[in-house]
Amino acid sequence: MRRSIALSALPLLALAGCANLPFMHPDRNYVIFFQPNSATLRSPGLSVIAKAAKVAADYPLSPVTVSGAADTVGSTPDNIKLSNARASAVAAQLITDGVPATRVSAEGLGAVGSPPASQQASRTATITIGH
Repeated sequence: MRRSIALSALPLLALAGCANLPFMHPDRNYVIFFQPNSATLRSPGLSVIAKAAKVAADYPLSPVTVSGAADTVGSTPDNIKLSNARASAVAAQLITDGVPATRVSAEGLGAVGSPPASQQASRTATITIGH
Protein backbone atom coordinates (compact mmCIF):
# COMPACT_ATOMS: atom_id res chain seq x y z
CA MET A 1 0.00 0.00 0.00
CA ARG A 2 1.43 3.36 -1.05
CA ARG A 3 1.10 6.51 0.96
CA SER A 4 1.47 9.91 -0.57
CA ILE A 5 2.54 12.93 1.36
CA ALA A 6 1.10 16.25 0.32
CA LEU A 7 3.64 19.00 0.66
CA SER A 8 3.07 22.68 0.24
CA ALA A 9 4.62 24.05 -2.95
CA LEU A 10 6.32 26.94 -1.17
CA PRO A 11 8.66 24.83 0.99
CA LEU A 12 9.52 22.75 -2.07
CA LEU A 13 10.40 25.89 -3.99
CA ALA A 14 12.51 27.07 -1.08
CA LEU A 15 14.31 23.74 -0.98
CA ALA A 16 14.91 23.99 -4.70
CA GLY A 17 16.67 27.31 -4.20
CA CYS A 18 13.75 29.44 -5.40
CA ALA A 19 12.91 31.20 -2.16
CA ASN A 20 13.50 34.62 -3.72
CA LEU A 21 10.52 34.52 -6.08
CA PRO A 22 9.28 37.80 -7.56
CA PHE A 23 5.73 37.39 -6.22
CA MET A 24 6.84 37.03 -2.61
CA HIS A 25 6.76 40.19 -0.53
CA PRO A 26 9.76 40.80 1.69
CA ASP A 27 8.03 43.46 3.84
CA ARG A 28 11.25 45.34 4.34
CA ASN A 29 11.56 48.86 5.74
CA TYR A 30 14.46 51.26 5.25
CA VAL A 31 14.68 54.56 7.14
CA ILE A 32 16.45 57.69 5.86
CA PHE A 33 17.15 60.52 8.31
CA PHE A 34 17.13 64.22 7.41
CA GLN A 35 18.49 67.39 8.94
CA PRO A 36 15.95 69.78 10.52
CA ASN A 37 13.82 71.66 7.97
CA SER A 38 15.53 69.91 5.05
CA ALA A 39 14.64 67.42 2.33
CA THR A 40 18.21 67.16 1.05
CA LEU A 41 19.58 63.63 0.82
CA ARG A 42 22.98 63.08 2.41
CA SER A 43 25.53 60.30 2.03
CA PRO A 44 24.18 57.93 4.72
CA GLY A 45 20.68 58.21 3.28
CA LEU A 46 21.89 57.64 -0.28
CA SER A 47 23.51 54.35 0.71
CA VAL A 48 20.29 53.20 2.46
CA ILE A 49 18.31 54.04 -0.68
CA ALA A 50 20.80 52.14 -2.85
CA LYS A 51 20.39 49.06 -0.63
CA ALA A 52 16.61 49.33 -0.83
CA ALA A 53 16.78 49.64 -4.63
CA LYS A 54 18.82 46.42 -4.81
CA VAL A 55 16.26 44.56 -2.69
CA ALA A 56 13.42 46.01 -4.78
CA ALA A 57 15.14 44.62 -7.90
CA ASP A 58 14.96 41.14 -6.35
CA TYR A 59 11.19 41.52 -5.92
CA PRO A 60 10.02 43.07 -9.21
CA LEU A 61 6.31 42.62 -8.46
CA SER A 62 6.40 44.16 -4.99
CA PRO A 63 5.26 47.77 -4.55
CA VAL A 64 7.71 50.31 -3.15
CA THR A 65 6.16 52.95 -0.90
CA VAL A 66 7.95 55.99 0.52
CA SER A 67 6.44 57.78 3.53
CA GLY A 68 7.97 61.12 4.50
CA ALA A 69 7.64 62.60 7.97
CA ALA A 70 8.49 65.84 9.75
CA ASP A 71 9.02 66.67 13.40
CA THR A 72 6.47 68.74 15.30
CA VAL A 73 8.45 71.98 14.95
CA GLY A 74 6.75 74.37 12.54
CA SER A 75 3.24 74.87 11.26
CA THR A 76 1.02 72.09 9.99
CA PRO A 77 1.14 73.30 6.35
CA ASP A 78 4.94 73.61 6.49
CA ASN A 79 5.29 70.12 7.98
CA ILE A 80 3.04 68.60 5.31
CA LYS A 81 5.07 70.34 2.59
CA LEU A 82 8.36 69.19 4.13
CA SER A 83 7.23 65.58 4.60
CA ASN A 84 6.04 65.48 0.97
CA ALA A 85 9.38 66.90 -0.18
CA ARG A 86 11.26 64.23 1.79
CA ALA A 87 9.14 61.43 0.35
CA SER A 88 9.53 62.83 -3.17
CA ALA A 89 13.32 63.16 -2.83
CA VAL A 90 13.66 59.54 -1.73
CA ALA A 91 11.27 58.30 -4.44
CA ALA A 92 13.23 60.20 -7.11
CA GLN A 93 16.49 58.65 -5.90
CA LEU A 94 14.96 55.15 -5.94
CA ILE A 95 13.97 55.72 -9.55
CA THR A 96 17.47 57.03 -10.34
CA ASP A 97 18.84 53.85 -8.72
CA GLY A 98 16.80 51.69 -11.10
CA VAL A 99 13.41 51.06 -9.48
CA PRO A 100 10.72 51.56 -12.15
CA ALA A 101 8.64 54.66 -11.49
CA THR A 102 5.47 52.60 -11.94
CA ARG A 103 6.30 50.68 -8.74
CA VAL A 104 7.13 53.69 -6.56
CA SER A 105 4.60 55.77 -4.63
CA ALA A 106 5.35 58.60 -2.21
CA GLU A 107 3.30 60.30 0.48
CA GLY A 108 3.92 62.91 3.13
CA LEU A 109 2.60 62.18 6.60
CA GLY A 110 3.11 65.64 8.05
CA ALA A 111 4.36 65.94 11.63
CA VAL A 112 4.78 62.74 13.62
CA GLY A 113 6.03 62.17 17.15
CA SER A 114 5.88 64.45 20.12
CA PRO A 115 8.39 67.02 21.33
CA PRO A 116 11.12 67.01 22.38
CA ALA A 117 12.36 63.40 22.69
CA SER A 118 11.40 62.15 19.24
CA GLN A 119 12.22 65.19 17.08
CA GLN A 120 15.23 63.60 15.37
CA ALA A 121 13.44 60.26 14.97
CA SER A 122 10.57 62.10 13.24
CA ARG A 123 12.72 63.71 10.52
CA THR A 124 12.60 60.70 8.25
CA ALA A 125 11.41 59.00 5.13
CA THR A 126 10.65 55.29 5.25
CA ILE A 127 10.87 52.99 2.25
CA THR A 128 8.63 49.94 2.46
CA ILE A 129 9.06 47.12 -0.05
CA GLY A 130 6.07 44.84 -0.10
CA HIS A 131 2.80 45.34 1.68
